[in-house]
Amino acid sequence: MRLSKLLKALLLICVTVFMGCKQTLVISDVDYSQPIESVLETDENGTVNDVRTGLSFNILPLQYAETQDSSSVTTEEVRMIRGNEGYYYITSPGYQNVYVMAPEKSTLKLKNKILIKEGGISKPAFNQRNPYVQLLNRETGENYALTEKGIQKPDSNENTEEEAS
Repeated sequence: MRLSKLLKALLLICVTVFMGCKQTLVISDVDYSQPIESVLETDENGTVNDVRTGLSFNILPLQYAETQDSSSVTTEEVRMIRGNEGYYYITSPGYQNVYVMAPEKSTLKLKNKILIKEGGISKPAFNQRNPYVQLLNRETGENYALTEKGIQKPDSNENTEEEAS
């Protein structure tokens, strides 16, 4: 009788241990990058909606970071691309920064604010150039290789001093 209770207890412990050791399914080497940028128009409330990716957010916090004014929507166009690490790179004509945003539950959290050019770029465009996101000034032809850490020197893994935190 005592042996039976001991075996039952041992069996219960073994089942509990094995049930608690479920393996988590992990898919590695995921490339989140979008091959082409999204060019989005803001509505009267400052909301942009990317139908292709299903992302929708309000641009007013970024507009305020650029202009210190969010009393009215002055950002008419938003340019956005997603890099291979999953970060969103966001800017707008006239903005002097590119905002690198990390997706989290119901939020986009600022990962880095990269100063591109004082006074801003009037005609920005993003391209995917793995492992970088390329920012092109369509007006001057200048281009910048970006990662979530900042501007990269060509053929280098080092950030330039233009990086902002």
